[in-house]
Amino acid sequence: MYLKHISLTAQLDLKNFLDGAKNGFIYFSLGSNVKSKELRKESLNSIMQALGEMPYKVLWKFEDDYLPGKPQNVKLVKWAPQQAVLAHPNIKLFVTQGGLQSMEEGIYAEVPFVVIPFFADQDQNAHLMQQKGIAVVVDRFPHIEEKELKTAMLEVLNNPIYGNAVKRLKQLAMDTPMTGLEKAVWWIEYVIRHKGAKHLRNPAADLPFYQYYLIDVIGLLFTITAIVLTVIFILVRKFIRKFKAIVANRVLKSKKSQ
Repeated sequence: MYLKHISLTAQLDLKNFLDGAKNGFIYFSLGSNVKSKELRKESLNSIMQALGEMPYKVLWKFEDDYLPGKPQNVKLVKWAPQQAVLAHPNIKLFVTQGGLQSMEEGIYAEVPFVVIPFFADQDQNAHLMQQKGIAVVVDRFPHIEEKELKTAMLEVLNNPIYGNAVKRLKQLAMDTPMTGLEKAVWWIEYVIRHKGAKHLRNPAADLPFYQYYLIDVIGLLFTITAIVLTVIFILVRKFIRKFKAIVANRVLKSKKSQ
């Protein structure tokens, strides 16, 4: 994991808002794939009501300039330098969708989470974070509930165990002999020193075409299936013929007896 500090000096309006949050602020962002403006009306209203009742300022990554009914303590931004926002000393909580990048950046900044997973790996990430004690997960089905979101945020904000847990997790993640950048540079130089480091090449890269795409395995399974079906067909056909012969004999005997 390699993360670098990004300054807020290029966005003075945002910097002033965060600096002015003397009691702290909440950062609400659902990432780049989930758009807050496209959420169901019930979910959007629940989020606004829950955020509006928080005793903190809120920075919300929202894809429109205007949101009817927006609470006074909420500031909308279409984009924010997430690492810089998370590194701000006034931040108290990160409400996220649970993407891997957001999870890494939040841990690096030592910010506890409330997670609202939507798709892909987000649900798995969310429950892993909850298991590690650094987050509370909020269910979005059938829609996000105001009470559940508010309760989750207050739990993380008021209970220091989440902040302490994320600090411990960061220490574990960062306790390595090299930073992510140093490790990347070392391996690049290693490959150069050893002229491509062919001894590290995965043998799978040299597999024949039919093995790489498992054509031989598929062919074998197809052959076995064909043989089994053929045997079943032959047995069924023989059974039917024998059954017809037995029925015919009985009919013939019945006619003779008459």
